Amino acid sequence: MKHKQRKPGDNPVKRAVAEVVGPTKAARVCGVSNSAVHKWINQGSITLLRHALALARASGVAIDEFVGEEEE
Repeated sequence: MKHKQRKPGDNPVKRAVAEVVGPTKAARVCGVSNSAVHKWINQGSITLLRHALALARASGVAIDEFVGEEEE
């Protein structure tokens, strides 16, 4: 399955964290540390499905936007 191309500067993780009102709330929702949320923001993706699902549900951002780009 190919993922849609992201626009430069588009960071769905950053948008989702903003929707739940910041990294502290996102960390609580996902059961992780604040530093883990900041790592996700910097990477632009979430590696574990359970964390991506929790943040997607809480923020309304589609879960498929959290995965990294698929290489050709």
